[in-house]
Amino acid sequence: MPGVGMFSFGANKQTARVAGEFYINAINVMRGAESLSTYTPISDAEKFRIEYWALEEARLQRLPQPKSHATRVAFVTGAASGIGKAIATRLAAEGACVVIADLDLAKAQEAAAELGSTDVAVGVQIDVSRADAVAAAIDEAVLAFGGVDLVVNNAGLSLSKPLLETTERDWDLQHDVMAKGSFLVSQAGARVMIDQDMGGDVLYIASKNSVFAGPNNIAYSATKADQAHQVRLLAVELGQFGIKVNGINPDGVVRGSGIFAGGWGANRAKTYGIDEENLGEFYAQRTILKREVLPEHVANAAAVLTGPDMTHTTGLHVPVDAGVAAAFLR
Repeated sequence: MPGVGMFSFGANKQTARVAGEFYINAINVMRGAESLSTYTPISDAEKFRIEYWALEEARLQRLPQPKSHATRVAFVTGAASGIGKAIATRLAAEGACVVIADLDLAKAQEAAAELGSTDVAVGVQIDVSRADAVAAAIDEAVLAFGGVDLVVNNAGLSLSKPLLETTERDWDLQHDVMAKGSFLVSQAGARVMIDQDMGGDVLYIASKNSVFAGPNNIAYSATKADQAHQVRLLAVELGQFGIKVNGINPDGVVRGSGIFAGGWGANRAKTYGIDEENLGEFYAQRTILKREVLPEHVANAAAVLTGPDMTHTTGLHVPVDAGVAAAFLR
């Protein structure tokens, strides 16, 4: 683009980058030739012979089918550990370019490096409770991969306290990170998707606690209910732009969870009168299927809800809890 510069695009960042590198090299060849004499391209007949070389045509016919999330850019909050990391890993495996957004920049960058080069994933810092920080992180995602197609609201924390011990600060912290934070991330992501005019997905990692009344977690469960209703409200509002909004309601995911490792696990174990190391098994035994829920199980649901087989589903909450009858949607 004269006066602006050159840009290239492709099925993913790697192919776009390689295309750009080819053209930069071609431009340098032309400049080198013109510094000595003139540049003359090969004939159209020769170009055709190269472009439609029989062996190349045969190779193209053997190329694998695109993965389910190829060409898509996913922005996942709280993705340096636990459920968020599992979702980011699954989406990258399905061909997406992934932005690992986390409060801890070093851990976000470390998690991104585990997924591959910066053609596949980048780590950015985000404080979801601050609109300026959210906008800056979304801008970084757009600069890294050219846009945003899929937002996952996963960032969170949990304070396990009964009503009379829950302080105003506890309440505000829970709601700032999860209720307000999800709102800000969804808003910033939706702005980009609407401008792109290609549809998209917003996914909320809510909880069975959004519909289930358990003891000693008033602030956490209330903010999860807020997130759950945001799913319905945004599904109605963003559908006109082709943007689907869905949610996932996991049961307690103990293994690999940053929330449980940060003290929530010890508090919940105390509430139920068991040892903390037995908490995962305790949760499993109270379910219908008697199975422990792992981060990878939530990631499976995230991949399906945002994949090509669920193009006509919005406003849905999918339970990933091995069957908790008290949390059945009514």
